[in-house]
Amino acid sequence: MSRPVSVLAGVFVVLTMAALVRIVAGFGFALVAVPPLALLVDPVSAVVIAATLAVPLNLWVAARDRAHVDRGGALLLLVCALVGVPFGLWALNVLTESTLVLLIALSVVVGTLLVALRVRVPGGLGAVAGMSALSGAAFAATAIDGPIMVAGLQGSRLADLEPRVQRATLAVAFSATSTVTLVGFGFGGQLTPQVGGLVAVGVPALVLGTYAGERLFRRLNAELFRRTVLVVLLVSSATMVTRVVTA
Repeated sequence: MSRPVSVLAGVFVVLTMAALVRIVAGFGFALVAVPPLALLVDPVSAVVIAATLAVPLNLWVAARDRAHVDRGGALLLLVCALVGVPFGLWALNVLTESTLVLLIALSVVVGTLLVALRVRVPGGLGAVAGMSALSGAAFAATAIDGPIMVAGLQGSRLADLEPRVQRATLAVAFSATSTVTLVGFGFGGQLTPQVGGLVAVGVPALVLGTYAGERLFRRLNAELFRRTVLVVLLVSSATMVTRVVTA
């Protein structure tokens, strides 16, 4: 069944803005993309679209910065995150639509607060392992994983890595998680032709959003933009929770 032009246009705009925000603010592709996508299409498709488009983004960063990866840290993050993926895939397949929408909204709220407050989870590498597993499950179920893993990482030695090393190390874990999750979507039957068509709409949106973000990054007050994005995320999350409560 073909989608209305208004839905296709909405998906394109949402994914363009999500890519732009990631470049300018340094975080938030899925945080920005998933809530409005879940209002345009069904929540499962919203998760699958965002998670699928995260694969090339993550692989590109990991390949570009491969020389800067902390191998020990990357191995820990990767293995623990992959442990969580099956639980997220299970949740995506068994939760009702209203429950999944609520889970997405709560994930966005928690993720936004973790980013806004720059939360550090104490406990060293043990906390990193646990938060990484939770991150893997969250990605497979909601496409939102970054804030959870970063919060665990900040309480360990990995927080002392140089920014580029930290980003490259995280990218390796995110690449593995997103790729395995994509395989799981294939086995679970979520990679439908309808989803494929929307992913195709998202590819040029990613290119446009990335290009625009790089141009804007040099001109905008990055911290003010970051705060504005956080407010928008909280409002969109509240809208989704209201949708569930009033349904």
